[in-house]
Formats: sequence, C-alpha cells, structure tokens
Amino acid sequence: MAKVNDKRSIWLVIVIALVMTTLYIKFFHDSNEQIPPKHNLEKTGAGAVIDFTDATKKIHSAVDSVLAKNGFSIKETKETTKEVPRKNIEGTIRWHTRQLLITVPAEASAESIKEIFASAVHNADGQVFSSQPDTYQGVAVVRIDIGLKDQLAKEDVTIISDRVYLTQGKPLSPKTANNIDAKYDGSIKGKMAIIIDDFGYNQESIAAFAALNRPITFAVIPYRPFSNEAAAKGLSSGNQVILHLPMEPLSQSAQSEELTVSVNMSDEEVQSMVKQAIQSVPGIIGVNNHQGSRATADRRVMKDVLAVLKENHLFFVDSRTNSQSIAAETARQMGIKTGENELFLDNTDEVSAVKAKLRTAQEMAIKHSTVTVIGHARMNTAIAVKEMIPELESQGIQLVFVSQLLQ
Repeated sequence: MAKVNDKRSIWLVIVIALVMTTLYIKFFHDSNEQIPPKHNLEKTGAGAVIDFTDATKKIHSAVDSVLAKNGFSIKETKETTKEVPRKNIEGTIRWHTRQLLITVPAEASAESIKEIFASAVHNADGQVFSSQPDTYQGVAVVRIDIGLKDQLAKEDVTIISDRVYLTQGKPLSPKTANNIDAKYDGSIKGKMAIIIDDFGYNQESIAAFAALNRPITFAVIPYRPFSNEAAAKGLSSGNQVILHLPMEPLSQSAQSEELTVSVNMSDEEVQSMVKQAIQSVPGIIGVNNHQGSRATADRRVMKDVLAVLKENHLFFVDSRTNSQSIAAETARQMGIKTGENELFLDNTDEVSAVKAKLRTAQEMAIKHSTVTVIGHARMNTAIAVKEMIPELESQGIQLVFVSQLLQ
C-alpha cells in the first residue's frame, strides 16, 4: 500500500511540475510578445501605458547626429509628449515627438538627405516613412517623416518621432515628387487636384493609381485590409497621402464603417477616435471625410475633429457629401488650411462616364483657374484618368496635389 502511495506522490509531483513549466513558458512567451524592447510598460488605474518615449528619443539622437555631422542649421524646433488612447483596449500609448525646420545647402538634394536619415535611424530601430513636398508656415519645404512601427496584441502601431522640414534658397523636390514634363499646347489655363477616396478596401487599384505618374492625392480609410499598403505605395510613388476619416451619414443604414465619428459622441470620444485614426495611417499630411453628411453639418463635432487636426498640423478637405456642411467654414475660422470637393467623378462606375466628368472638371478649371475633384479607388476610374491625361494637358490643365490648392 505504501508503494502505491509513493507512486501516486511521484506522479502528482510530475504533474505539478509539468503544469508549472507550461504556465512559466506561457507567461514568458506572453510577456515577450506584449512587451517588446521598443517600449516600456507603465501600469495605472486606467489601464497600462505603453511608453515609447525612450525609443523615440533614441531616434531623436540619430537625427541630431545627422544634423551635426552635415552642418545643417536648425531654424526652429517644436517638441511635445503625446499620449493617445489605444484601440478597443483600456490604456494609452505615449511617445515624444518633434518638428524640426532646418536649412540645408543649395546643392543638397532631398533624396540624398532622406537616404542619410534612413541609414542613421535604422541603427536606432527607426525608419523613414516618406519624403514629400509640403509647406511650413507658408514656406515651400520638403517634409521627411521619421519614426517607428510596432505591434501590440495584434494592433499595428505607427509612431512619428521626427518631422523634419527642409528649406533652402529654392524649394527642394524629392525625386519621387511626380515632377513630370506635361504636354501642353500653350500656357497652363487651369489646375486640377484629383483626390482618390477609399484606398484600403481593395488591392488591385493601388498600383494602377500609383503608376499614373502624375500628382494624385491618396485618401486612405483607416483599419482596412490594404490601408497600410495603399499609404506606403502612395508615398513611395511620390504621391501625397491623407486620412479618409469615417464620419456619420444622414442615413444610419448607409454607414459603412463601424468606427465612425458620430454626433452622439462626447467631445472626448470624438477627439479620441480622430487621434487613433490619424495614428493608424503613416505619412498623412491632411484629412478628408468619408461619408459624413450628418457629422459635417454639426458645428460642435467639426470643432472637435478640427481641433485634433490643428494640433497635428494637418489640413482638411471637405468632401461635400452634404450641401449644408459647415466643415470648411469652421476650418477657416480655426485657421486650418482647407479646401472643398467640387465634383464627384465616378457616381457611375463606367470609364466613359468618368471621362465625361473629367471633361466637366476641365471646363471648371479653365473657368475658375482651379478645381478639386474626388474619385474612388476603382479600376475604371484609374483607367479613365490615365486615358484622359493627354487630353487634359493638351487643353492646358495641370494636375496638382490638393495641398497646392488649399486656402
């Protein structure tokens, strides 16, 4: 009987050891998965704070070393610590961010400077997200976005640590800035900005628009399967990327996105949602609304949305899904650069119909000097734009980024 008891005791010890080992391995694996070296974890009563401050300051140091080694002059520095709520989980994400306005030699190219930064920050676990034309307090510059990417419990996180604005005697232009010689029969008679909405839903149209070799503004909807791919391809092809922010339509049944800015939200909820959406799409320089016929007519909601945009130095383009929209008016009152859609190109998803709309837009541009139009990330729209480029340019229409037409 004693031997039986001894055997049971031995097996009990073995089982307990196996359970303890399994729990230890699981805990160790989960700890490594949830707390990678790029961030620190700070537990609070309101959930954990995922703190990237040390990681972003490491990237700051790499950027500073480039500036010092190359003798670039820093004209202005702005820095702050940001903290935004996490998506669908209690807690926040914190990091340190800077804006640097620097002067570079006249002979320096933006592309070479971008490559220098990319090499330096790589050793600090950072990366260069984009290099593109921009303005800084009304001055033409080239903006280089630098930061890091991470994943928290399957949540993709993109953090901009440094926005470097390059200025010199004459504005710099990245190699990829779509500076293509257009075929004009005479002088430029009008400028047309084409915004393409709904990037992120499908993959096939991304490459088609990126290959147009003309300025196209990519409006990327957040949290979709191909959102990051669309933003990356837009930037790498020399185009500009903006956030296509879901906002509440008049008809609830028409609402296409679960995470949508709604008039029933509190001020804090609206601003939190906008902050998270901004962080989800890397390299954006502005925002336009997805749907939003109800929300863009609500002054309180628009003030909340625009306050976040102003804090992040982003412009706003009103898609004009409602003639009663006060979005652009409110943006101007708040000192935010803004513009408005004047024509939807593809309410009918046919190449011939889109071409007809582009000809209407051409007439508007010639009559009023400029026009801003919106299409969608569809193959028929990409085909129509591609086939219409020679015709538009022969009539004196110059395609430009929407940022060039803002007021």
